[in-house]
Amino acid sequence: MSARWRLLSPPPSGAGGALAVVAVEGDIDGALARLGARPVAVGEAKLRPLAGIDTGMVMRPSQRLALLTPHAGPAVVRRLTEALTAAGIEPASAEPDPVALHPEAASEIEARMLAALARAASPLAVDLLLDQPRRWAAAPADAEHDPAVLERSARLSRLIDPPTVVAVGPPNIGKSSLLNALAGRAVAIVADQPGTTRDHVGAAIDFGGLVVRYIDAPGLGGDGDEGEGVLLEAQRLATEAARRADLVLLCADAGTDFPHCPGPGPALRVALRSDLGLPRGPLDVAVSVLRGQGLADLVAAVRERLVPAVDLAHPGPWKFW
Repeated sequence: MSARWRLLSPPPSGAGGALAVVAVEGDIDGALARLGARPVAVGEAKLRPLAGIDTGMVMRPSQRLALLTPHAGPAVVRRLTEALTAAGIEPASAEPDPVALHPEAASEIEARMLAALARAASPLAVDLLLDQPRRWAAAPADAEHDPAVLERSARLSRLIDPPTVVAVGPPNIGKSSLLNALAGRAVAIVADQPGTTRDHVGAAIDFGGLVVRYIDAPGLGGDGDEGEGVLLEAQRLATEAARRADLVLLCADAGTDFPHCPGPGPALRVALRSDLGLPRGPLDVAVSVLRGQGLADLVAAVRERLVPAVDLAHPGPWKFW
């Protein structure tokens, strides 16, 4: 009898929780032995060493399922999943059966909710998911196929799988400083030199309860003193990312113009370094990182554009699977 593993928690990014959740399905006793861990009986939760990489709780809700909870650091999760595969426990290719994964659930909707809750990246998802069994129990029989429910659900599902936000604009206007301010730590190199951001820099950032994958693209139209081919290729890749993004931030300052949106998706026009003046034309948000002004407005605007407040407040069901 073989076993397979799957990562149930969001991929490690620095914005998740303290623990990861890795499900092992199949021959649990054999899998634990190959990891150097003593057996865990059905219905028990025991602290066990995990392949010599970490120590975590091993929970066994059923005969053919165990949940491993190592620390959520990217290096720990990567090394543990590599160790699982090296021990002959292959990564699972198919989506898990939520009912089998959560035998404690009272219904299929509750099982789906628990599975989604384990991998939801955004804090705003928690209360909404917990209320879904009640909402679906009260919903009309055809609610799962209601176009309005499906349209709202597509936006709300960004609370589970983080959407992509790409910031584009001319070089040397403060995009990297903006990323650092939003992330609350030094993520991007900041310098008064065009071409400093040779490749795009990214981070998982919480925008008022909505976690997004934020990409700071290299300055469009800039040219450094060396490595022009590298810079042009980085700009091309960044433009491609912007074309596929859920939201594009079109950035400019008082001395530059807003760029054209590279893709068909929604965009916000963001004025940077607003303490020095504003760019020409209409804008959505003005930000001065130096003075700490406008950051809350930008956070609110991004969240509203991606997951509107009216969707969060809607009392109806959410098709989150």
